[in-house]
Amino acid sequence: MKEIELPLELEEMKEYLEEELGDGIQEIDTEEIKKGLKNTPMKLIWLKVDRDDFRNAVKSISKLQVPHLSVTSGSDRGDVIELIYHFSVNYGFPGDEISVNLKVHLPKDDPTIPTITDLIPGAITTEREKQEFLGVEVIDIPDSRRLWLDEVFPEDKYPWRWDDKGMEDQSRYVHDKEEAANPPTAANKRRGEDDE
Repeated sequence: MKEIELPLELEEMKEYLEEELGDGIQEIDTEEIKKGLKNTPMKLIWLKVDRDDFRNAVKSISKLQVPHLSVTSGSDRGDVIELIYHFSVNYGFPGDEISVNLKVHLPKDDPTIPTITDLIPGAITTEREKQEFLGVEVIDIPDSRRLWLDEVFPEDKYPWRWDDKGMEDQSRYVHDKEEAANPPTAANKRRGEDDE
């Protein structure tokens, strides 16, 4: 493999990932958007891989430079749990940073993923959070203690899940059922219409 010099352009980064991961890529898209008052350009890559190719994808990103992992976002998508690892590459090159968003789906009947703490030690916090809030089992995580939830919180309930492992039976309605189904709008509250 030829030596790669940073910073890479957005299309160069996409080509690099395609070459590195080949058939391991399920989807890959690029996007350039403007953000903020100054319309600063933001470059993004959206990359989806199978769980079996996940660590290879992280290793490929890490070959360029030790990537900055901002956070891992996670959500319940029905039959799968979706994790998106948000990496920044080309950091240290102002204006050339690329956000590489690595997406992986975990089946609900086997929500496991290998740790990346051996590659990126700072991932420990976000991995612990996904275990606690989504019920993801991170294989070989060096510290699996709870991070945010109290130890008395039920071990089989996960606040970010929408299925039977979610929070419905842990919730309380403080208003009657009709108001919970049809909450007053802010405009109605200002006009006092909800008092009638």
